Amino acid sequence: MVNGPVILLHSGKPEDDPKIRATILERFPDVTVHLAPTEEALHAVIPETEILFAWHFPVELLPKFEKLRWFQIMGAGVDKIAAGPRLPPHVQITNLRGVFGPAMAEYAIAYMLAHLQDVRRILQAQAERRWEPFRPGRLEGKTVGVIGLGSIGREIVNRCAALGMRVVGVKREPSDVPNVERVYTIDQIDQVLPQVDFLVIVVPQTAATTGLLSRDRLQFLKRSCFLVNIGRGNVAREEDLAEALRERWIAGAALDVFPVEPLPAESPLWELDNLYLTPHMSGPNQPHEVVRVFLDNLDRYLRGEPLVNYVDLDRGY
Repeated sequence: MVNGPVILLHSGKPEDDPKIRATILERFPDVTVHLAPTEEALHAVIPETEILFAWHFPVELLPKFEKLRWFQIMGAGVDKIAAGPRLPPHVQITNLRGVFGPAMAEYAIAYMLAHLQDVRRILQAQAERRWEPFRPGRLEGKTVGVIGLGSIGREIVNRCAALGMRVVGVKREPSDVPNVERVYTIDQIDQVLPQVDFLVIVVPQTAATTGLLSRDRLQFLKRSCFLVNIGRGNVAREEDLAEALRERWIAGAALDVFPVEPLPAESPLWELDNLYLTPHMSGPNQPHEVVRVFLDNLDRYLRGEPLVNYVDLDRGY
């Protein structure tokens, strides 16, 4: 007899949902897992849903969940939920903090290397059949500033340190972090910017991070600095970034996040030859990793134990 909680699964990828559902039921056969492939089906199951396991769920529908007790987000960012209708205090919200770190660290390293190896120059020479040797740069000995030292930031730190880089970092509350030479507070970011060869942004969207990398601060960076933003697009204004790259205030950038997504075709960023522009793909969520975190938390939920990766909406993460 099925007598466990009712779960609504809404991954945003209908092709993945049946497999995810089967995996949940294999471990917890007493729960009910609803899929909602249509809007009609979605509205039909909302009244009985106790647990919402979803990605990019319409926040305007959240107040309709009268029985909701737990919302497991299939991602790390919670800015849209924080900006939406406030859920009752008894509803626990958790995210996938920790899942995306390895992939996003690899993204950051990949584009730092692409910059130092001048991959654009190599491809251009290849296309023109020109044999043109040059001396590429190396990561070893370079200074990287990591803005945001949560789980993703620490993955980046560890990989950069392993490659012989000097690492400085910025976090909301100062504390020692392994492999970071010095940790600054967000109010001290102006001390960080002039000393870094690479700046990697991995902060969530909060009031404190919106506009953090202002036009003036972009000019504090070395002209040889390379910027990687895999945090949130609101950290800097699009027009300021475009100006910084166009005028060579910085050497280049890899941007995976933008204030408006998809990035509009008329954005000036598309035209820049010193920018790697990617469509918010630095942290792909693999279904097996997403389900693993949820199953561990579901076990805790059923036992009445505290959930991991609890989200404080007032802080924004």
